[in-house]
Amino acid sequence: MKIPLTPMPSVVKRPVKNINGDIVTDFTLTDFESIRVTGIAFEVDLAEDDYKTKIRSHSDKLLQSIDETVSGPCYVIYSNCLPNSTRFRVLFGIPYDIQINKDSFFTIDVPQLFCAKFKYFGDLLEIGDILKTDYARFLKISRQETEDSHIELIQTFDDIHNFQSAFHIYAPIKKLPIDSAY
Repeated sequence: MKIPLTPMPSVVKRPVKNINGDIVTDFTLTDFESIRVTGIAFEVDLAEDDYKTKIRSHSDKLLQSIDETVSGPCYVIYSNCLPNSTRFRVLFGIPYDIQINKDSFFTIDVPQLFCAKFKYFGDLLEIGDILKTDYARFLKISRQETEDSHIELIQTFDDIHNFQSAFHIYAPIKKLPIDSAY
């Protein structure tokens, strides 16, 4: 019997830490400073099979619309369309005030948010289930609560031209009195 070969699954790497005997994904409590982001906005439905392809095609669309000399960080900002929905609005953008006169391109001001910051390595679209598990475990063990914000999470990359590098995820959480030192 011949066994068909399947591609090697993506490996998502992330640092971990020990909190009172429980292992959680390493995190830092920090403020995400307010920034202005220009980029392409679109919607995805995580329940549909094509959402990864849709995100990649829109990121390529932004890269084709900017000058190749533009370098620096980029942001993928997810906001929930409806409570308890699998549909998300996505803004894939850069912190430059550039003008792109095409449909779906926007400039927004992201407000300052208190966040749990996580670091991951690998394909940005392969971490979905792992992030959900990591984030739920983080909330339970750290006794933190999610912030009631229109922004669900923000992915940041140091280099707009390299999405396979390490990236950070900022998840808005409520600032507790004990967190005032951060």
